[in-house]
Amino acid sequence: MFGKGKINISLQKTHYAPGDIISGDVALTLKKPVKAREVSISLIGEQKSTRVGGMTGSGGTSTSTQTIRIYDFKQQLDSEKEYSQGNQYHFEIKIPGDILSMRPQIPEGALGTGLKIAQAAAAMTGAIPYQQTRWYLLAKLDVPGGLDVSHKTDVTIG
Repeated sequence: MFGKGKINISLQKTHYAPGDIISGDVALTLKKPVKAREVSISLIGEQKSTRVGGMTGSGGTSTSTQTIRIYDFKQQLDSEKEYSQGNQYHFEIKIPGDILSMRPQIPEGALGTGLKIAQAAAAMTGAIPYQQTRWYLLAKLDVPGGLDVSHKTDVTIG
């Protein structure tokens, strides 16, 4: 156990359908008491897009990868205080029924014209897009001015 301690996520299952409820427990194992802002659990969806295609100057093909967060729901489990050994929290997160149809929420102009040019170039060169969505739970003890104690657990939604 490195640092301040560790945080674990316990789940009954890891495969869920849209509309299901993810329920489980978050357990803190700390070496000594730690002042922290909060303990939270988040359900996060990240979409990794890889484009393969287009010619490079050396005659090969180009590959570009980009990860965009498409879903981020955070649930606070406890508030600011001094945390000690053995805290455990139960949580329940309802998965939205339309979660699989969610697209990245990118504000207009946030990525600028560079991305638009890259997308147009990929379309003209016949680049093939591959998309993969990763869903995971992130449990975190938010320590101000220090390293957070966190843990990720992958889940399948589909």
